[in-house]
Amino acid sequence: MATLNGNGNLGPQLVVWGVGALLALIALSSSVFVVRQTEQVMIVQLGQIVRQIAQPGMYFKLPLVQNLIYFDKRILSADSPPEEVTTQDRQQIIVDSFTRWKIVDAGRFYRSVRNVPTALQRLDNVVNSNIRVQVAQVKLVDLVNAQRDDVMHKILQESQEEAKEFGIRVVDVRFNQVELPAANRDAVFGRMRADRQKEASERRAEGDEAAAKIRAEAEKIRTILLAEAQKKGQTMRGEGDAQAFRISGQAFARDPGFYELTRSLQAYEGVFQPNNTMLLVDPNSTFMKQFNR
Repeated sequence: MATLNGNGNLGPQLVVWGVGALLALIALSSSVFVVRQTEQVMIVQLGQIVRQIAQPGMYFKLPLVQNLIYFDKRILSADSPPEEVTTQDRQQIIVDSFTRWKIVDAGRFYRSVRNVPTALQRLDNVVNSNIRVQVAQVKLVDLVNAQRDDVMHKILQESQEEAKEFGIRVVDVRFNQVELPAANRDAVFGRMRADRQKEASERRAEGDEAAAKIRAEAEKIRTILLAEAQKKGQTMRGEGDAQAFRISGQAFARDPGFYELTRSLQAYEGVFQPNNTMLLVDPNSTFMKQFNR
């Protein structure tokens, strides 16, 4: 229990207890730390990694001798500076790219690159190197059209493999923009336009040739069908005429007088039409034989 000295002040024991309590409070406050949902923490003691914490919550460490290093565990973005590269057909282009990445192994990250700015420099070197290698394997026209997705996928795969040694996982690599240097842009566009026009002319020529073949084949089939139809028609007409002649012959043989009368009436019907034409016929002619009867 604290007592007053002769001068009426608190004794030195109370001062000691106060100093001890203050030191204990300082030690406790420096021992407790909080890890947030978006963070991961390493406890480092004398330059050595003692513990890695990725789960959020409240934790403890040794005061004074142990230090905390915080890293973001969210997906981060890195915009690479525009890089001039050469395509397979020796065209100079400027590629502006960005990378999505995250720290998946804080210990390896700390041992290899120490901090985020250094990691960004190393990551830029890796991604730009893979961009140069992959772009050099395709032509410019394919890079901006058909094979762009394939090129991006290969760049991503190679970058992921190389970034593992930094404790980094590359999530995605994309081109912001691919454009030509101003000095040769018009010339390249002119060559591309000429190539497209040549290809279009070849396609049109192939189409015209195919159309001509189709028309010739259709005309051939048409001619064959018409010839077969005409042949069949002539055959049928010949058979019909033969049958008509046979029937007529049989009818004439059975009753020649009736046949003669019928044919005469058909002839009269064809000649004597109700029109203004005047017809002069000798009543004693063979044609008027049926009338004379």
